[in-house]
Amino acid sequence: MSQVKGIFLFCKLWSLDYLGRGKIQPEFLGNLSGMIKHSSSPISSADIEPLYRLAQQAGEAILAIYLDESTWHETAKSDNTPVTAADLASSDILVRGLPAIVNCPVVSEEALPSYEARKDWPLYWLVDPMDGTREFIHKTGEFVINIALMRDHQPIFGMLYQPQSQIAWWGGRQLGAFTGTAEKFLPLCAGSSSKELIALGSRRSKWQGAWVERLSLAGFNVTKESLGSALKFMRLAEGLGDLYPRLGPTSEWDTAAPQAILEQTGGGIVRWDGSPIDYGKKDTLNPHFVAVRDLGLLHYLLSDEDYLPD
Repeated sequence: MSQVKGIFLFCKLWSLDYLGRGKIQPEFLGNLSGMIKHSSSPISSADIEPLYRLAQQAGEAILAIYLDESTWHETAKSDNTPVTAADLASSDILVRGLPAIVNCPVVSEEALPSYEARKDWPLYWLVDPMDGTREFIHKTGEFVINIALMRDHQPIFGMLYQPQSQIAWWGGRQLGAFTGTAEKFLPLCAGSSSKELIALGSRRSKWQGAWVERLSLAGFNVTKESLGSALKFMRLAEGLGDLYPRLGPTSEWDTAAPQAILEQTGGGIVRWDGSPIDYGKKDTLNPHFVAVRDLGLLHYLLSDEDYLPD
């Protein structure tokens, strides 16, 4: 256990060291400072196993439908994104089960309370019951469950669970970040990036934007890899990727859990002007952003220039 604590401390110190090296807006620094000063967390290490078991239960419901296409019942939501019976089954399990772990309301993509009801909640769960519905439909297996615990409309803990592998990633303030199962897990520490970078994106990414030229001019060599769902963020947390430039639409439940984990491994998610992502908005859509495993990369990435749509 002392070795795990040592690795966690190294990651935190490394992360703080890089705060002063990147081009980060003062309000983002203030946001991170607030994270560090919080003296207590409503979730503890004792909650990880029951949370993993709940995600596992939701994952089993997803897989039961995944294996029988006649039960998918695929439809399109108002924003033209797909939804299946698997999304709804997972959402139902999480909405019912999460308050037993930390007793607070649940905001789910598939069960979204009104803005008036949720705007003043000091503590709540924010859930994407199946991130990567298109990956589910195309049967790539690259779909995950995103679970974030929010305090004052900022993520303080996150867990991602991949149903097919039964692997989870989790992290939060005063907990560090880990990957594995409830029985066997290892600490996450992404480490620093080199001049050889791996950029991650969706299969529909056009790999456009000012970031491409900025990295080239700074002497970086960039390899591009495609991957579905929030697994891209976890590649960063594992040190297997360096940046995820997002220039297309996402929602708050897509980024909250990954953000909580990345912030514990020395990385982060910011808007292209360096400001933090806001949560708890009436419109749950996110602005364009970039996620990095190494905050030092932000010095080369951030710009006031306009970015092309994905």
